[in-house]
Amino acid sequence: MNSFCRIAAIGGLSCAIAGFAPAAIGAEGPADKSASPGRGWYVGTGIGPGLGAKYKLNGQTISFDDRLQGATDKSPLIAINVVNAGIALTPSLLLGFSGSAVSQIGKLAGNDAHLQINNYFAALTWYPAEQGFFVRGGGGLSNILIDTGVRSDRSSGFGILLGAGYAFQVARGHNITFTVDYSRQSYSGSSTKPDSSEFTAAYLGYMYRR
Repeated sequence: MNSFCRIAAIGGLSCAIAGFAPAAIGAEGPADKSASPGRGWYVGTGIGPGLGAKYKLNGQTISFDDRLQGATDKSPLIAINVVNAGIALTPSLLLGFSGSAVSQIGKLAGNDAHLQINNYFAALTWYPAEQGFFVRGGGGLSNILIDTGVRSDRSSGFGILLGAGYAFQVARGHNITFTVDYSRQSYSGSSTKPDSSEFTAAYLGYMYRR
């Protein structure tokens, strides 16, 4: 449960950094885009519901909800896009890091149970019209935690990401974003550790682009 709270705190801190840091930077005046068209940077974050989080163990597909069946104090399935940050290669193409997680907690027979998938991806984001609608994809490292309160297993592997969304510009450089991502992970499975996992997430977020 402490791990889940830390993730939520990081998500909140990311929002604060993304929201307040640009205001100070903006005091310097607008960037001179004529000298370097398309160059710049971006930072953002988001939070929302996780959907369809599950993993495959010994050929059986187990959803987070199934694994926490009968649990008390069960939380919703929460997804956090902890941070998106990187550079603009062109006015329509962004390259950067995307860190995300989906998590659910509860109590099984009085013990704290915690299920979580983490992604640490390099990602490309493409805006066909340079703003508004975008698609993105990426890949990198992933891990999963399956803690039933009696036994805790953690596996590491690789994952891929596909997503799409829309950025609503509310002021120069400031955007409210809505993103739907799907990610799939692959691990070196065993009798007690999963072979793969996947989840979908719908994020409401903020992005500053300079």
